[in-house]
Amino acid sequence: MKKHIHLKTILLTPRLLLTMLTMIAGLTATAMPTLHETAMASANYDYVMKVNRSAMAVVDSNVVVSMQLTALQDVPAGQSVILQPVLEDSLSKRRAEFPMIFLNSRNQQIYFERALKDEFPDALALRKKSGEDLSIDYLRSVKWEPWMKDGVLKLLKLSCACRDMKYRGEELIATFQQEQPQAVINLLPVFLIPPADNSQKVREEKGSALLTYVVNKTDIRPDYMNNPQELQKIDNSVRLVKSDSDVTIRNITIEGYASPEGSFANNLKLSEGRTAALRQYLQRLRQTRGIPIDANGRGENWEGLLQALRTGSDIPQRTALLAIATDGSLAPDDKERRMRSDAPQGYAYVLRNIYPALRCTNYTIYYIVRPFTLEESERVFKTRPANLNLNEIYRLAEKYSGDEKQYSAIMRKASMLYPDDSYINLTMAYLAIKKGDADDAEEYLKKVNDCPQKIMNQGLVAYLRNDLTTAMQLVEQARRQGLPEAAEQLEEFKKIKK
Repeated sequence: MKKHIHLKTILLTPRLLLTMLTMIAGLTATAMPTLHETAMASANYDYVMKVNRSAMAVVDSNVVVSMQLTALQDVPAGQSVILQPVLEDSLSKRRAEFPMIFLNSRNQQIYFERALKDEFPDALALRKKSGEDLSIDYLRSVKWEPWMKDGVLKLLKLSCACRDMKYRGEELIATFQQEQPQAVINLLPVFLIPPADNSQKVREEKGSALLTYVVNKTDIRPDYMNNPQELQKIDNSVRLVKSDSDVTIRNITIEGYASPEGSFANNLKLSEGRTAALRQYLQRLRQTRGIPIDANGRGENWEGLLQALRTGSDIPQRTALLAIATDGSLAPDDKERRMRSDAPQGYAYVLRNIYPALRCTNYTIYYIVRPFTLEESERVFKTRPANLNLNEIYRLAEKYSGDEKQYSAIMRKASMLYPDDSYINLTMAYLAIKKGDADDAEEYLKKVNDCPQKIMNQGLVAYLRNDLTTAMQLVEQARRQGLPEAAEQLEEFKKIKK
């Protein structure tokens, strides 16, 4: 299998994490010569903020900004106040913007979560309650560039209503003394690209209909009670699949269930007859004509009843009903009689409120998706990403290997489509390590099959947690298992001891 590695510098290292913690703890410029805090007692600004502490430091080729602020002024309803830390050099006219802080009214906080979170993924969004001071802890970093040595940190303030930005003032909050970036330790996380998959891509569209039948009858009556709406559900599902020109319907399965009242034998016979009648009905329709349909009557829906009893906390005598329903020594008909006699109040409730939903017909539409070229995969990924297999997704992601943001977006969506896939989780761990997120990386690695790449990444997680001994042991283990990147990583670790 092909390996894919990325050699970019990690943003967060143990030294960086230690420095950030030190900054939050309030280490002053006297204790740490690289920091120089600037208090602006007479700052001229419109939005009232209290800057309790602000500091900058250059650590491991990153500029780290730490601030402790207090928002004193209320945010008008329907608005946001946006705080934008900016590192500026007035001589070179260059600037670097740090992630924003959104101070939102109640409605604006909801709007941010719904509409702006994806646009500003690194922003800090907080609700400012009326009449209450809001304490803000801010810690962010950007990549060091040489011009920044002469820069000053400003806090810009804007108000926003429906994306109408208004300037609300700014203040100088920190500078730092000239300092050269320190030595960089490169982390080399790895992942695997899945092998080519030439098998058919079979996908499913599932649904459930609650058809109504005349008592002890099996024939389908399209206009009876709620049947027009329920039959339309099946028709809509078929139309949805057939509207996709990239797929071909292979077959449909329908499974009919009865509720447990009455005899088990009669209910099994009814469910079989009703699903057979539904199959005949669908075979006559234009949408489903010619599609193979498998029909199975499953008898009494005890699984659905058990699920309802386990989750329905408002059901009278629920404990007694559940004990009877799970009693393996009783036949289905005996269970129903016991529930009726031993828990009459609960049985009456179940009969009225739960049994109707148990008389359902579950259907599954199986369809085959054709293979796609790289260009087609890009289109399909935006509209119906589930139509792609893993190899097609990885080929698409590889196209954006030089665009970290786009690459990560593709893999995040892939992880939602295939949350338990070993390849996807190994790649997500790779991306988490690159961001310095040890916790996320560890969670992803739990779903990865044993392989040298998993061990290598586990070693890097240990390093991010400042456990160099364990990190070197795991990376050495990966090296012994033949992973060439592990030898390179051990050489990087040696820099720490020099």
